[in-house]
Amino acid sequence: MNSHFPTYTVICFFIGVLFGAGAMYFWQASQLSHDDHHDNHPIADPFDSEYHVHADFHIVVQDTLVDLSADMFQTTSMQSFHPDAHLHNNNGDVKHIHAEGITFADFLDSLSITLTDSCLILDNEYCSDETQEVLLYVNGELYTEPITTYVPVDDDRILVYYGDAQNTEIATYLENIPDDSCYYSGTCPERGVAPDEECGLTCEL
Repeated sequence: MNSHFPTYTVICFFIGVLFGAGAMYFWQASQLSHDDHHDNHPIADPFDSEYHVHADFHIVVQDTLVDLSADMFQTTSMQSFHPDAHLHNNNGDVKHIHAEGITFADFLDSLSITLTDSCLILDNEYCSDETQEVLLYVNGELYTEPITTYVPVDDDRILVYYGDAQNTEIATYLENIPDDSCYYSGTCPERGVAPDEECGLTCEL
């Protein structure tokens, strides 16, 4: 019985070596797959533990587009308005989001813009009445839930509108919302790679 012990030990050793080599191969293959994906999606990476998505939006009040591209609305290394949602690089059309569950109303509030279910407060107060309404459109569709409950997700296209609900120009306003969020999120790689963000995941405030 003991004469077979060395042979048994050698066999077990080789089985262990083969098993270990196979495990190493599959680990390296998984790493290569992750690296390839990261190269193709440098900002939006499902393997990344950081949440970072984007949404396009416009605010139109009585047929006038609200411009949020000024420095006073931009998050930089010198100023911050919301810990997890912001604008930067003087682009007032793309919202950058770094945490789940942030409502659009909460993001606007950080920019001193109040959005409730019936009012929009900018320089003046615009509230729904018999002739004009505060409406929210998401991806071309009227949002029918309470406006303050809306939470944007990646590549949403958002319109906050105040005015005549029957205004035929609403269709044009919806068409004019940019579709740049996919560029920053890396979900439309055919458009190329977005530039480094001045205040992104690694921004120190």
